[in-house]
Order: sequence, then C-alpha cells, then structure tokens
Amino acid sequence: MSERPLEAIKRASKAADRAPHLRKKNITPRDPIDVLDTTGIGGAYHHDGPFDATLASRNRDKRYAPVEAVKYGNSEALKATPREHVMDSLQRHVPLQGTATIPPGHSDMSGSIMQYEEGADLMREADAPGGAYKRWDHVNYHPNDLKGKGEPSYTLEEKLKEQGRLRRSTDRAGVYEMQPTARTTGVSDKNNNVHVRERSGSLDSAGPSNAKTKRLSDGIKRRIGSIRRKHDDI
Repeated sequence: MSERPLEAIKRASKAADRAPHLRKKNITPRDPIDVLDTTGIGGAYHHDGPFDATLASRNRDKRYAPVEAVKYGNSEALKATPREHVMDSLQRHVPLQGTATIPPGHSDMSGSIMQYEEGADLMREADAPGGAYKRWDHVNYHPNDLKGKGEPSYTLEEKLKEQGRLRRSTDRAGVYEMQPTARTTGVSDKNNNVHVRERSGSLDSAGPSNAKTKRLSDGIKRRIGSIRRKHDDI
C-alpha cells in the first residue's frame, strides 16, 4: 500500500477526469430513460447501461475498445449464421438467432454453403478449453446428462419422469368421451385407447328449437279441440 494514500487518490481521480469518454465532446446524450429521471441535481444525466460499450466514444482507441475485444467472436458467429437471420436482425431489430444451427459444409435456406470453424462442445467434450460445463473429476456423469446433475441423481430423475409418463398413459386408458353424432355406441379409438360413447338421438333432439316446436304443436291441438267442441254444440 502506498505511504501517501491521499496522493494516490488524487492521481486516480485526475486519470479518471482525463478518460476519453468523460470529455465534453464524447459525453453521451440523454436518452428517454435519462429524461424520466428528475431526481438528479443540475438536470438530467446519462445512466450507464450494458449497451454503452458499443458507443463510439468508448471505442475510439482500439487498444481499450470493448467492441474490439469481442470482434473475433462476433465475426465467427456471423459466419455461422445464415444470411436470412442476419438480415432479419438488422432490418427488424430483433436478436440474432439461428447461429450454428446449420453444420459447416451444409447449405442454408438460400443454397449457400456454410463455411465456419466449429468450436468445442463445452457441454459434452471433457477436453474443451476451460473444462467441460459443470463437470467435476470426482463425480460420474451419464452421457445424456447435459446439465451436469451427476450420478445417481440424473438416473433417478429419469426414472421418476418415466414413471410419471406411464402413470399418465394408464390413467388415460378407459376414459369415455361424449361425441355429438348419433351413431352406434361403444366405438373405441385405436390411437388413444379411448372408448367413445356417443350420444343418442333423443339427446340430440333436446334443445330450445325443439321445445319451441312442441309448444306450437300443443297450441294447434288445443285450438282444433276447441273448434270440435263448438261444432258439437251446434
């Protein structure tokens, strides 16, 4: 530790004031989020965010530019992405997708051959740079264990999932489902193993329209009956 900490603080503060992105000509203009914040003293100020690393004021010197640090990775990702997805991201302002979905040497949707170097699979390859994802030397892993759960946890969870699938399929067997058609009953669905019990014609005939027709016929019968009684009286 320095014997004169105050001098060290002064030097650090002076170096920060000389930072290129803090000069007046490089100060980031206010955005809508900055305008909404009215709690600052002396007017609105810019709130730093994760996208500030892409500003021109932060990337004037290639030695310290954040974008320059990820230039190689971005270029490789663009090579592994079909052109349609890149144009969709640029024109529609949506996140880039479809990266490395087409293996190198295969053609994309427009017929172009994808030419890029496929890197190591950090989820599966034990000799990947930096070690495999979530892998420990003293733990055994199943070949299909991509989340690094380890044994016996992965095998037990898979057995529980399989038991749940079997139980749901068993519960579904023997389920009766009502159908609106008036055909023979007891038809079974071979695909889903479901017995279909179809409704009878009497159930189909029940409804507001049939009830209205019945009331109308009853009224006609009563009126005919009254006419007959009058005729008998005469």
